[in-house]
Amino acid sequence: MPSMSQNKFKWLLSFCILFLVSFFWHWHLIKFPSPSQILHVCHLYEKEQTKAPVTKPPSELQSKIKDIFMKIEQSLPNITISSNWKNSTSGRNSKGSLVNRKGKYCVGDVLTVQYDMFDHLGNRKTYGGDFFRPRIFTPALKAGASGRIEDFNNGTYHMHFTLFWEGKVKVSTQLFHPSEGVAALWRARHASLGVLGFHGRFKNATANAVTECGFKLESDSDVCEYIDEGDEEAFYCTKPPNMSCGSLNDMKAIFLPTSYLTTEEKHLFERSNIGVEIPHNFQYIDVQNCDKNRAKPTEKCKTGMASPYPSGYFLEGIWNPVFCNMVFYRNPDNFTNCLKGKRLFLIGDSTLRQYIMYFTEHIHIAKYYDYHEGGWSSWERSLLAMNMDKDIMVSYKRHGFPLESTMFYLFKEDKYTSRQIDEIGGGRNTIIAITMGQHFRQFPLQLYIRRALNIRKAIERLLTRSPDTKVIIKTENTRNTNTAVERLSEFHGYCQYLVMREVFKDIDVGFVDAMDMTYALATESVHPQLPVLENIMSFTFTYAC
Repeated sequence: MPSMSQNKFKWLLSFCILFLVSFFWHWHLIKFPSPSQILHVCHLYEKEQTKAPVTKPPSELQSKIKDIFMKIEQSLPNITISSNWKNSTSGRNSKGSLVNRKGKYCVGDVLTVQYDMFDHLGNRKTYGGDFFRPRIFTPALKAGASGRIEDFNNGTYHMHFTLFWEGKVKVSTQLFHPSEGVAALWRARHASLGVLGFHGRFKNATANAVTECGFKLESDSDVCEYIDEGDEEAFYCTKPPNMSCGSLNDMKAIFLPTSYLTTEEKHLFERSNIGVEIPHNFQYIDVQNCDKNRAKPTEKCKTGMASPYPSGYFLEGIWNPVFCNMVFYRNPDNFTNCLKGKRLFLIGDSTLRQYIMYFTEHIHIAKYYDYHEGGWSSWERSLLAMNMDKDIMVSYKRHGFPLESTMFYLFKEDKYTSRQIDEIGGGRNTIIAITMGQHFRQFPLQLYIRRALNIRKAIERLLTRSPDTKVIIKTENTRNTNTAVERLSEFHGYCQYLVMREVFKDIDVGFVDAMDMTYALATESVHPQLPVLENIMSFTFTYAC
């Protein structure tokens, strides 16, 4: 008889045999991966992880920016300068002549002048894209108007001028930049994120620090991000050690010693090659008033009206829009009556600051609050002026970053124009005047387009909640021709002007075409003199009151 220990041994042996049979049977069914198979799967996973992230589709705002940018870019010459800059267009060697000269010209007729362009070596140009300033004028009548350009893309252009007044009318067409210069400026503007840099000053109770700021920073240090997600706006500053990003207090601009123009291209922007008068084979046109009953626009200028180009003309020093009737504000009472009981918000740059300076320092219908310097002192600061007797309030604020100020200014006060509009309640006693331009010329055009589109959206929000609010858009005006061309060229301003006309063409705002007005009188000052300023302001407040 087997012992107890022998029975245990047999039972354990049987169990082991059954376990092994079951294990190998299940191994065969499941087919566990071999070590080589496991390594292969790990390799595939690692490869998947290193793939480029999925690209997000562009936002609606980004798509609109691209569409407007491409529309402007496709209208410009896509050429490069040859090894000799003298192959570029020469204003002095080119010729202007009348098309279908008539025996008599009447007020209201359209005068067409043909320009055949040649280079500095006397060769006929075979392509277009030159940048002109065409206008007609009569100095004795303080009269002037812009012309419309027709480019045949073969070196020939037609300038069309509406003859708005009678008398001896002269024609002036300046070749501001040749097509080769236009292409060079466009390329240089978009070769970087801007030719102006910034320094930010951080402050706390025990220390302050100055660091680099901008729209993009190439830095291994910690970076402070200042982002407006709704408007897709962003800029950055290098974060100082042991200080918070919220302690950024002041900002100033610094000029970057950078040029994206070649040596040959720089010849195109020598002062003697900018704004060159093209000679004509005639002296003037004698215009007669053939129709004494010729009607002028009688409807007062109102917000929402479409502004054509040219949008008007000067006569006896007064601007006459071609699509509406402007009221010329001749004295302080005119402005006081318009602004009585109203709040006026000026949002923009120093060309709108001129408005508050005019009210306080020239016609004295309001007094500054907490500002005792006057003139252009501390020009970048916010201003407030009031007339307590007439319930008039005038506020001036900057349009927000970027701002070309080489002195530190209080950055904590800065808000984008769109956000300033969002904070205004509006109403029938509220007027908002907006401009931007000069400070954006030193950066890629996409930045300007984004800002304009965001301003439009903010205006739409304002007019939805408060449709009685008056909003006026003022375009930038011309500036001095002896400026730093690569940074501040009139061509850069003209591209921004095209953006303004595109973005605000079908919205209920007043459109003050200051660029057309300053073209018409050949004003070469970023801050126009009183006769021009008074017309720009009269146009603004005709819309507003």
